[in-house]
Amino acid sequence: MPSAMRPPAGEKRLAWFGLGVAMAVSATWLLLIGGDLTFHGDEVFYYANLVTKEGVTSQSYGLEYLFAPHNGHLVLLGRLAYEALFAVAGTDYGVFRAVEILGVLACSGLFFVLAIRRTSPLVALALSILLAFFGYANETLMWPFDLHTVYSAALGLGAILALERDDRKGDIAGCVLLALSVLMLEVGLAFVVGVAVLVLLRPDRRRRLWIFLVPLALYAIWWLWARQFDQSDVLFTNIRLVPSELVNALAAVVGCLLGLNPTGAEARPEVVGVTPAATVAAGFGLAGLVYRVRRGAVPPTLWAFLATAIAYWLTMAAGGRPPDSTRYVFVGAVLVLLVAVDALRGVRFGWKATAAFFLVVALAIPANVAKLYDGRGPEIDVSRITGSEYAMLDLARGRDVDPGFVPAHDPEVEAAGGALFVPLAAGDYFDAVDRNGSLGMPLSEVRGGDPKYGTIADATLAGALQLKLTRAPAPKGSASCPAISDATASNIAYFDLERGGTVLGNRGEDPVTVALSRFGPGAPGTPIGELDPGEWAELRIPPDAAPDPWRAVVNGPVSVCPLP
Repeated sequence: MPSAMRPPAGEKRLAWFGLGVAMAVSATWLLLIGGDLTFHGDEVFYYANLVTKEGVTSQSYGLEYLFAPHNGHLVLLGRLAYEALFAVAGTDYGVFRAVEILGVLACSGLFFVLAIRRTSPLVALALSILLAFFGYANETLMWPFDLHTVYSAALGLGAILALERDDRKGDIAGCVLLALSVLMLEVGLAFVVGVAVLVLLRPDRRRRLWIFLVPLALYAIWWLWARQFDQSDVLFTNIRLVPSELVNALAAVVGCLLGLNPTGAEARPEVVGVTPAATVAAGFGLAGLVYRVRRGAVPPTLWAFLATAIAYWLTMAAGGRPPDSTRYVFVGAVLVLLVAVDALRGVRFGWKATAAFFLVVALAIPANVAKLYDGRGPEIDVSRITGSEYAMLDLARGRDVDPGFVPAHDPEVEAAGGALFVPLAAGDYFDAVDRNGSLGMPLSEVRGGDPKYGTIADATLAGALQLKLTRAPAPKGSASCPAISDATASNIAYFDLERGGTVLGNRGEDPVTVALSRFGPGAPGTPIGELDPGEWAELRIPPDAAPDPWRAVVNGPVSVCPLP
């Protein structure tokens, strides 16, 4: 910024102070609202050291595990980060979330540093505050697995900052940061494109090509090696998506920045939507950019930021990713704002214009906060399903659980609502518990929580223990056994079972369905079999560490005898 345009030192200090306060508030808020979250989704692959090769998922270790693609992506540094966090914090999810939040705030801070060199400190502050509370990117702000995205972006922004030193040390630092960005996630490739534009626009381009060619070569070598895993989801047929992808991506980001995209019960929590108002606003922004370019004297970094944004959205188009997903709008927002502040470089903003920026941010933040809470509910739901299922695997461990048992593949667990997006077999889970710690919810929370999760827990435990009725002869003295006589199809009966199990006999003239319930009070239970009239069956239940009794649920009269 020319000396005549330099802001007063007091304004810069005020902006830095405001940024620090905003970051502290954002970090505290994000940590508090995510206190009920736990590992789920793709994180399970890292927790259990799973790799998918040619369609088969299995455990892997060593260099193959670290370098293996995940959904086609190079995630070396992400895997190393998770390995380090597991080693230090076990399964304390708060630590993982804190690291993710630091990445989000790093992006906001690096944006501020870049923006303050191009516009007034207070305008840079207003836009940085918006990024710190960018709730439309709810997955990015709440799910630690997206540390790949935010740290890849932060390293890319750091590379551009290093290159602005315009010296040998800056070039070396920029190349290293760019390589690290690529090793974290392919978001780094978008920054490689941006840096390439920055370098190629310089008169000394030939002697500086290595800055972006080295990271590009590293990725190319990895990509050739990783083809053996057959994971790539990049299709040339997706080229047809490029025009609409770019338009929708820009409209989605602009709508989020202005708080124009829908929130609430009618909005899908995992997407931000593309609204007509946001599309019109994006059109005005694009027209303004064209006007700025036609005026001439365009700074090279404007082309670099623009190229980075386009390259980022093109990678999504190539992979068939939805441009309005909450996972992808954060990086897009950072890049769109960088294009905007670079296009406005050198423009003086009076107090009224500066106040207008803060007003726009103040109006946008409530919608962003609402969108974050829209995504929080489903995230908590999935976390509690995860915690319920794995708590039961913990309880069943050591009792001949089939290593191949997958709770989410059990029909009864699925019927109870417990089918996870990324399931984990019992054997893989037990191995991971020994390395990293348990993912199970405390039993006190299973008991005292929503009956839905207790029902999922019951179905999981019954499936893991393979609880079922085994046909047996009537026990001696069965005539003197207690009886449940008043149970009917419309008036089911519950009764506690003796520890270890029982023998049941059908006393009626119709078949009797037998179900089990333990942590889901008031629930219909998990069906384990049916008794024909006059038929007897044994139900053996291995004892475990929990004091909670099993309850049988029947829809007809039965005799209840002790096991022989």
